[in-house]
Amino acid sequence: MQFSLYLPLVIPSLIMVASSIIVLFLDNGEEKGFLRSVYLTFVTLLVSLLVFLASFLLKYYNYSLFSNSVYLTPFGYFIVIASILASLIVIGGGITELKNWDNRSSFLSLVTLTNLGIVYLAFAYNVLTIFASWGIASAATYVIAMLKKDYNSTEAGIKYLVMGLLSSSLMIAGLAFYVLGINNLSLDASISYPTLTILGILFFSVAFLFKIGAFPFQGWLPDVYSMADRVSVAFVSSVGKIVGIAPLVVILYYIQPMSYPVSLVVFVMFTIIAVANLVFGNVSAFSRRDFAAMLSYSSIAQVGFMLIPIAMFPYDEIVGLAGLMIYLVAYSIAQAGLFLALSHVEKISGSSTYEGFRGVAAVDKALAFAVSILLLSLLGLPPIIGFWAKLFVLESSFSQPWLTLIGFLNSAIAAGYYIPPIREMFREGNFQRVSSPERSSALVASILSIIVGILAPLIFGVLI
Repeated sequence: MQFSLYLPLVIPSLIMVASSIIVLFLDNGEEKGFLRSVYLTFVTLLVSLLVFLASFLLKYYNYSLFSNSVYLTPFGYFIVIASILASLIVIGGGITELKNWDNRSSFLSLVTLTNLGIVYLAFAYNVLTIFASWGIASAATYVIAMLKKDYNSTEAGIKYLVMGLLSSSLMIAGLAFYVLGINNLSLDASISYPTLTILGILFFSVAFLFKIGAFPFQGWLPDVYSMADRVSVAFVSSVGKIVGIAPLVVILYYIQPMSYPVSLVVFVMFTIIAVANLVFGNVSAFSRRDFAAMLSYSSIAQVGFMLIPIAMFPYDEIVGLAGLMIYLVAYSIAQAGLFLALSHVEKISGSSTYEGFRGVAAVDKALAFAVSILLLSLLGLPPIIGFWAKLFVLESSFSQPWLTLIGFLNSAIAAGYYIPPIREMFREGNFQRVSSPERSSALVASILSIIVGILAPLIFGVLI
C-alpha cells in the first residue's frame, strides 16, 4: 500500500502527540511561556484541521489502515473537523481566563489529547480501537471539567466523572455482548447472534447516551454546565458531545444492512429517546432565566435532533448520516461560542441571567450580533448553518412523517427560549464595551456559522 495513504492520519497524530507533551514543558510559569504553549496548541490543531480538510477534498477515504484497525470515511472527517473547529474557538477565547490557572498547560495538553482520541473514534474499524480512543477522549474531558480546581468546578467535575465511570462500565459490557453477537472484533461484520447483538446495542447505546447527557440520563448535565468554569464548559458542551456521538454513529453505521429484529430495536429505541429529549429539553429550557441553565437544557433538545437521523439509519442511512455531520458542526460551533460569550458578559455585568445581557446591543453591536447569530443557529434560522442542519436531519425522517412533524414543532417551540436573550440585549442597561478573547472568539464563531451555512447545501451534496 502506498505510504501517502497513511498521511491523513499519521501527520495529525504525530503532531498532536508531540504537542500534548511539549506544551507541558514550554509553560515555565511566565506569561511568555504560556503564550508559546497556546500558540503551539493552536497551530497544532490548525495544521491538523488543514490536513483533514485537504485529505477529504483529495478523496483520501474509503480504505482501511493499520491492519484494519481504522477505516477512513467521509463522515469520519466531518466528526474530526467539527471537534477541531470547536477546540480552536475555545482555545482562542480562553487565553485570558487560562492565564490565572495553576495547571493551564494541562488544559492545552488535554484538549489536544481529546481531539486525538476523537480522530480514532471517528475512523474506528475495530472494537479495540473504540476502547482505546474512548479511554483517551473521555478521560480527558472529565479532567478538563474540574481542572480549574475551584469548589464549583471540582463538584461539577466529580459528578461528571461518576457518570462517566458508569457509562464506561456499560460501554464495556455492551461492546462485549456486541463482539459475541457478531463473532468478530471488526465492526464491519455480519450478525451471527441477533439476541446478543441487540443486547450489546442496548448497553453501549445507554453508555453513550449517558456521555452526551440525553434524557433520561441527563442528571449530571445541568450542574456541570452551570457550575464548572465557562471555558471548560465551552469545551465539554461542544467537543464532549462529539466524544459520545462519534462511537455510537460509527458502530451503528457498520451494522448494514440492518435486518429484523435489529432494525426494529434501533428505530424504536432511538425514536422514543429522540422525542423524549425534544419534549423534556424544550419544557425544561422554557422555565430557565439563567443563560447557562438554558443552554444546558436546550442541549438536551439538541441531542433529540441528533438522535433522529440515528433512529432512521435502518431506512435512510446516507441522508441521516450527512445531516448529522452538518448538525455536529453547527452545534459544536454555536455551543463553544455561546459559553465564551457568556463568560465575557458575566465578567462585565456580574450576572449570568438574561438580565445581565441588557444594554449589549446599545454599546457592543458586534457582541450582540455574535450572540444573536449563534442562538438563531441553534434555533434553525436561515441562512445560518443551524437551519440547514435541522433541515437535513428532518429530511432523513421523511419516510416517517409523524416524526418529521414532531421535530418541526419542537424546533418552532424552541423560539420561546432562544429569542428572550436576544430581546434582553436590546433593552436598556448599564453594559460596557470591553474587548476580550472570549468576545472575539464568539464573533468568529458567528461568522463561521454564516460562512459554513452558505456552503452547507454543497457539503450535503458531497456527503450523499
